[in-house]
Amino acid sequence: MPQAYDLVVIGAGTGGYVAAIRAAQLGLKTAVVERQKSLGGTCLIWGCIPTKALLEHAHALKIIQHAADWGVSIANAQPTLDITAVHTRKDKIVTGLTKGVESLFKKHGIAWIKGTARLTGQGSVSVTGPDEQTLQANHIIVATGSSPRSVPGITIDHQRVTKRFT
Repeated sequence: MPQAYDLVVIGAGTGGYVAAIRAAQLGLKTAVVERQKSLGGTCLIWGCIPTKALLEHAHALKIIQHAADWGVSIANAQPTLDITAVHTRKDKIVTGLTKGVESLFKKHGIAWIKGTARLTGQGSVSVTGPDEQTLQANHIIVATGSSPRSVPGITIDHQRVTKRFT
């Protein structure tokens, strides 16, 4: 017997998780199907947020390198960058945000179904993966988000140039 929901959202990126949370706030029994290891999609996991965190590090380094312009003296100090620490901080930021989305799902009673969704007609969604099942929905939102776009003249050959979506 399929699990029944008022709304099934396919994809837990910024469009999908926001729609799911709002639907649950309005009283709809809601489920989200997502195959990634965490909620948040490209923006939270690989794109916008990690990039902004790395840019913050670059900005901090630039400020330190030009401290004298700010009237700050750092006697005989040569700034260095610990790339492991940089990535640790970036990962901590990403984890905090994705766990925050997960917490909102729990707070609002949204079912996170891990796997890949396939529309099978008449409000039915088949999920394959670790949580294989069939869902029945009054409404379905397809929020599958982004896909990588190559830079003109550069081909993703999966040897020298790869994409990090698995």
